Amino acid sequence: MSKYLGLIKVSADEASRMIRDGARSRRDFFELVVRESGGTVEGYWLTNVGDWNIVCVVDMVDETPIGGAVAALQRRVAGLTEAERWIELADVDDVAEWTSRANSP
Repeated sequence: MSKYLGLIKVSADEASRMIRDGARSRRDFFELVVRESGGTVEGYWLTNVGDWNIVCVVDMVDETPIGGAVAALQRRVAGLTEAERWIELADVDDVAEWTSRANSP
């Protein structure tokens, strides 16, 4: 599994649903979507600054770039997001192990 930091700008329709249904309801829906894709949500926060409305951390099964692109398009078509940015995170201990292997004779 790979861990990702997600930055999400919700669509106007999704913002309306958040106000109508409540932020917890929309978070629960997000967690369901991630679970159905084989992942788990480690954290989910709303933000009031910058271009992003939601910041989240998710663990996802390793996915091809094409699969990720299709999933992003599906979220946009469903009216959930206006923009997204996903940053793959690397554990410091894992990086240290790989660099020590690369530096060993």
